[in-house]
Parts: sequence; C-alpha cells; structure tokens
Amino acid sequence: MGGREACWAGNAISDGYLVVYYPHLLVLPEYQGRGVGTELMRRLMARYHGFHQHMLVADGRALEFYRKCGFERAGKTEPMWIYAGHDH
Repeated sequence: MGGREACWAGNAISDGYLVVYYPHLLVLPEYQGRGVGTELMRRLMARYHGFHQHMLVADGRALEFYRKCGFERAGKTEPMWIYAGHDH
C-alpha cells in the first residue's frame, strides 16, 4: 500500500459472480487507527463492486469498524458455525 511495510493482511473468497466473503482482515495494533484497514477494505470491496452479497463474520471488537465500511446485520439472520477453537 504505497510503500508501507507489511503491517496488514486481508483476503476474500468469492464465487466470481454473486457472493464474496471476507474471512480475514488483520492490521498490526501499532498501525490501527491510521486508515490502513479502511483502505484495505475499500480495495477489496472495489474488486467485488456490484456483487449481490458481501459477507463476513466480525468479532465484537470490530463491529464499529465494519459498520463504517457499510456492513450491517442481515435482517433477522442468526450467525451459526462449527468451530474447533475456544477463543469466541
């Protein structure tokens, strides 16, 4: 991102036509609040502009960030998963 060192990582998974899922967006703590994550999401979302559905699972600490990016809860949907970890 314009000469910055590797302080971020992000990716998207898509069917190439209708749906895109953003499973990871990571920014080192010392770079948070500087617009790095916002710019990364802007670039990822621009790549999939016009897709019917953009989706992600956000940790509670990241909700406000994703709301600022335009995400909102999908109606009355209930998130569900099978997860082997213990950190959520």
